[in-house]
Formats: sequence, C-alpha cells, structure tokens
Amino acid sequence: MQTSNTTQNVFPKIAILGMGAITLSIARALFLNKVPYFVLTRDAKRKSELLANPLWYRYSSGPKEQISFEGIVSTLEETKDNFDYIILGAKSANLEDSIRKSIPLLSKGGRFVLIQNGLPEEIVSISANQILGGVVGWNTQKLPDGVYFQSNAGALILGGADETTPEPFWKQALEPYITVILSSNLKGFRWHKLGINSVINGLSASCQLTLGELFFKKSGRSAAIRVLTEVRNVMEKIGIKEEVVPGSVSVGKLGDGKGALPFLLRHIILFAIGIKYYRIRTSMVQDLDAGRKTEIDELNGQIVAKSKTLGIGTPVNDAIVKKIKSLEEEKEKPAILFLKELVRL
Repeated sequence: MQTSNTTQNVFPKIAILGMGAITLSIARALFLNKVPYFVLTRDAKRKSELLANPLWYRYSSGPKEQISFEGIVSTLEETKDNFDYIILGAKSANLEDSIRKSIPLLSKGGRFVLIQNGLPEEIVSISANQILGGVVGWNTQKLPDGVYFQSNAGALILGGADETTPEPFWKQALEPYITVILSSNLKGFRWHKLGINSVINGLSASCQLTLGELFFKKSGRSAAIRVLTEVRNVMEKIGIKEEVVPGSVSVGKLGDGKGALPFLLRHIILFAIGIKYYRIRTSMVQDLDAGRKTEIDELNGQIVAKSKTLGIGTPVNDAIVKKIKSLEEEKEKPAILFLKELVRL
C-alpha cells in the first residue's frame, strides 16, 4: 500500500474499486496530496493491465501525467485489508455486484462511496448509513490515444444517503486538485445532476451529437428545455430542494415554470455551453459510438419511472429512452430530425 510518513496516521483507509475516467481524477488528487490509498480489481487480468500499463491523464491544456499503481493494486480475492471507505467506479449495472464482492473488505462502520450518475443510492440493497453519495461536477473522457482527458475543474459533492454531512477530512484529502463540497442534502444535488445529465448525455446521445452540434441547433436547445421542464415537474412533485453543482445552471431556471429565466436567455446559456464544450462527445454518445450498452435507464429512464409513480407525463424523456434503446439494438440510425420531433411532443 502507498504510505506517507506525514499522513499515514491521519486519514481513514481508502480503496478504489473500478479504475476509470472519474476514479483516475480522484486517485491523482490522493496521490498528489500524499494520501495513502489502495486500488482493487475484480480479477487478475485487470490487475496485470494496470501494472503493465500505467494510465495517462491530462487536465485541460496541461501536460500529460503518468499515474502508476505499482505496489498499491490487488485483486479482491488477494486483498486481506479492510477499508473505511471503498470508492466504487463501476457502471450502475454492475454496482450491486461490486458491492456484494467487496463488502467483506469494508470495515465496521465503513462506507461505500457511489460516484455513478443517476440515483445509485436507490438501486443498491445496503443501508443508507453505509453509503456516501458522490456527485461529480467534472467531465473526463478517454481519448483515442488512451489519455484520460479532464476538460473542466468541477467539484465533488459528498453527502450521506442518510442525510448526514460527511467527515471534513475529504477536503484535506482531495483539495486543491478537486474542490470538495460536503452536504446533508445529497438528493438535491443528485436530482440537479440527473436533470443536466439527461440533456448532455441522454439528449445528445439520441442523435449521437457532440454538445456543440446539439446546442448550436435551435431544435436542440428547445428539446433540452423540454427535457428539463419535465425533470423540474417531477422534482417539484417529490419535494426536492435543488442544489446546483458549481459551474452548472439550475434545472429550475432552465426548465419552464415559475422562476425560470427569460426564454431567450436560456437559449443563450445553452448556446454558450455548446461553444465551451463544442467537441465533447459525452460518455453515452461514446458508448453508442462503440456499440456498448448505455446507462439510459439510470438517467432519462429514472425520470420516466419516477413520473409514472407520480402520475406525471414525461413524453420527451420517454421518447429519448425509446430512441436510445433502438440505437443500441441498431434498429435505426441517429437522425437530427429527432430533435424536431421531440419539440413537437
């Protein structure tokens, strides 16, 4: 395990299971702050890959950084340690299995840290006091050359699924490389991010567009406002108090309804996002590009599922879910005209 004479006895024992785009940014921050951590893998093959091929990371226009896991990586089967926190980087579909296999390594009173999109706290079978939710405010994607590219600074919002505020050591462990916000209103941040993701992932993937290609089109911006209006309606019905991720814009301000920004200003904001992230192909778009199954059920699908229990219509989100499932099954090709169809719903 990585050690540091200055921090070894200060921090809880932290492990990361599922090293990928988001968890790599977290691992880098821990390493730069000399915070000991351990990397767990599900099998020997992944362990060998990480040891033989250190990962490359780049933030914005900065230089490439090599991140090695020599001496700190082990399979779940090999590991004899117990950990106070296990950060789970698995996709939502594999989350329950990851918990089942790693829970023997969780210390008494320990917690899993769930950094998935959607509402992961609601799809796992462990108690709320065993969960810290992590809402990620940055975008990292794997480029064709294998480098993990983080395009914006963002923040990590941590909150207990039992509505408790996490321990303050997280700020010392991750800042200044990752801004940390500790909150007792995890649901407020989760639903905000769910709404935004339903646009930048779900809507963009429905036509397999970059964010620039999506938001430069009036129909794309109008469809985004329709998506967010439906999310806002569900949030208001549930009684969610929205918390805005730093650098983002309130779902309540972008969706139609009381307190919304002027219509033209909303279009200007979305257009500006398109300029800033013009070339970004978000994770769901990349999944479709590669022929992989997406997490649409955990994003727009969650909104549709919740709306049905509340008796609220969400036709735009429902259409996006159906379209992406059709694209997954290669029953049809992506078409920009779909945006105009959404606006007419």
